Amino acid sequence: MARLTPSLIVAAYYFHCCIHLITAADESSKTVTQTRLPDETCLKLGFDPSNLSCETCRLLAESPTLQKLQKEHKDNDPPIDLVAECRSCCQSYKVNPILHPGDSLRGKYKYAVLTYDKNSLEHYGETKDFIERDVNDVLSFKGENRFRVVATESPGMDAEMMRMMMMGVMMGGGGFGGPPKLMLFEKKKKGGRGWSEEDEEEAGEVISLRGWKREDIKDMLMTLLPSA
Repeated sequence: MARLTPSLIVAAYYFHCCIHLITAADESSKTVTQTRLPDETCLKLGFDPSNLSCETCRLLAESPTLQKLQKEHKDNDPPIDLVAECRSCCQSYKVNPILHPGDSLRGKYKYAVLTYDKNSLEHYGETKDFIERDVNDVLSFKGENRFRVVATESPGMDAEMMRMMMMGVMMGGGGFGGPPKLMLFEKKKKGGRGWSEEDEEEAGEVISLRGWKREDIKDMLMTLLPSA
């Protein structure tokens, strides 16, 4: 059986989105974005990450045509999970223009905190470049009362912790402190103070920046945060 590519189900996708109502997830629930695939890989798979909304991936999962094709999948063929591939390439801050013509997520969040571990940042070059080259641009447009970057440091490591960290690096992970993450908040903190890395449970959305490109991080913040 040939590989199921997005082009095989695009007609079913548009038909499905026109005749079915999409039940939105609870807006108050927290979403953790999974690891992003490189843009080059996404393009080879048939997904354009620069325009792909994660809402489109949810529609893809509901496509009757895709479900039928997957049921007909031969056991001796390698399994292909198009929905997982789609979610590894999509942008949570993009809007599906078919479902929401004219809508935008611009200014959806009031505050953002980017946290990273000093011991692992070197393993996330794109985020490191963003911090060193683009943070000031974001602050100039959005203001220091909208966005901040917080550096943390994992505790001293013994021999066993060092071994675990090296294993993680060899398996494609980062340092012991884990990947940088972006916490997005829908309202200002009571008392006039800004949100901090300790307020993750209060965040409307938490995004792991593993695999994110420098320009995508900047674009997301410029889109989701209101101007100063």
